[in-house]
Amino acid sequence: MAAHPPLARRVSPLRHLSDGGFVRRRLPASESRVELTFDDGPSPNFTPLVLDRLAKFGISATFFVVGRFVLQHRSTLRQIHAAGHRIGNHSLTHPRFGFLSYRAVRDEIRFCQHAVEDCIGVTPTEFRPPLGRVTPGVILAARSAGVQLVNWSVDTNDWRCRDEADAARCAEETAALARPRDVILLHDNHRRIAKVLDELLPRLAARGLLSSDR
Repeated sequence: MAAHPPLARRVSPLRHLSDGGFVRRRLPASESRVELTFDDGPSPNFTPLVLDRLAKFGISATFFVVGRFVLQHRSTLRQIHAAGHRIGNHSLTHPRFGFLSYRAVRDEIRFCQHAVEDCIGVTPTEFRPPLGRVTPGVILAARSAGVQLVNWSVDTNDWRCRDEADAARCAEETAALARPRDVILLHDNHRRIAKVLDELLPRLAARGLLSSDR
């Protein structure tokens, strides 16, 4: 039987160089832990499962939320905030930014900012563009909105997991790739995320890559 292609992958160092210093993909040099980030929520079905697992290890994460889901699931965003996690901006509607004008990108960022502010009284300071797509217009729009662009150095591809075996493999591959200072991309709107975290968090903790900052 043919081997499964890998799910998790590292971002090429060339991508770091091509970002031109405008995009953060790793933690500062003084850090020895990884940063867990979750995109595309809040999801009332799956975000609480993520929060339970993070609480078990006493760690904080960053949730890059989509504005339209904030408007639909305000109580779930409040749960994230009340648990002490950081809230980032992931646009209002999660469009493909390569097809949008500068003004449209700027509005996507600003309207998501307003949705989060209205819900929890906190203004996000970081922005992750949908699909990680960074263009000159995205850079200008982020600077106009006063937010730092943040992508990732390890992509779990957890959204591709179709069963528990995939989820376990995803966690194993991610843990093997992870290094101090990595920013790890996950999603809190996918039904396999609980299984991924059940396998991934103990592996990262055993390697000393999770630090309690709660």
